[in-house]
Amino acid sequence: MSQPTDASVRQLRYFAALAEELHFGRAAARLGISQPSLTRQIQSLEKIVGAALVERTQRAVSLTAAGVAFAERAHVTLQHHDRSVETARNVAARRGESLAIGFECCAPYHDFPEVVKQFMARYPLTRLSSFQMAGSEQAEALARNQIDAGFLHPPVPDDGSFTFEKVGEDRFVVAMPSSHRLASRKRIACSELAREKFVFYPRALAPGCYDAVQKICQAAGFTPDVVHESNEISVSLSLIPVAGVVTLYPDCVRIRRAPGVVFRDLEGSVTSVTCGFLRRSGEVAAPIERFLKMWRAVKAKR
Repeated sequence: MSQPTDASVRQLRYFAALAEELHFGRAAARLGISQPSLTRQIQSLEKIVGAALVERTQRAVSLTAAGVAFAERAHVTLQHHDRSVETARNVAARRGESLAIGFECCAPYHDFPEVVKQFMARYPLTRLSSFQMAGSEQAEALARNQIDAGFLHPPVPDDGSFTFEKVGEDRFVVAMPSSHRLASRKRIACSELAREKFVFYPRALAPGCYDAVQKICQAAGFTPDVVHESNEISVSLSLIPVAGVVTLYPDCVRIRRAPGVVFRDLEGSVTSVTCGFLRRSGEVAAPIERFLKMWRAVKAKR
């Protein structure tokens, strides 16, 4: 009998479980098979690949360099396979296609809820899922086929794996208590905020916006004195009048009406941030195209 030349999905699952557990006994129990069966499958996989994937001693199991590389690609392949099976089952069950979107926390201020509402009404057979995640998490989720597109602010990976489409650009504005001494002004010089206390968000949440605010403040001669961090814009807005703090937000947040908070423009030439969609390069799928086309149309009407 000739030796198989292609790895099966089952073998990929077996190897993925072993790569995560790094223990033949635990991996076999997790998969519901015997340890000898798992060993034979891994040995067969190594013959197909033509390289050792694991190093096994009496006490430990570790991946070789080839094993580490193979585990990464096997995970992506399994994710893509599972999504394909899920989509086919949805269509067969008349539930239509599926679409998963990742988004940064500012997406609700860029018409995301309205787009979701319109999309669900127009394409009821497409199962739409959305997940809030940081930009770096979106890139990883795209690479693993866990989402189909992401809404974020650059920076974005430039390794050719993704395509970024700009859909908007925001200047920064000041958010401050309505009782603030500068609240009566229409425009405020950033340098006048040098002695203020700031509420801010962690850089990992939105590095593009975080770095832009730091750049604006540094150009005005100071580093913001951050006394509180929150990954929720609504929480930060509620703290502004209570704690007497200020912050800089992209202009899109201005649409949010928060009691005791006013927004004021910054004087002079102000750094802006771009927002848009991140997708896998070269991928064309009808549900993604429909969703992004609808988002462009909604945003164009603003």
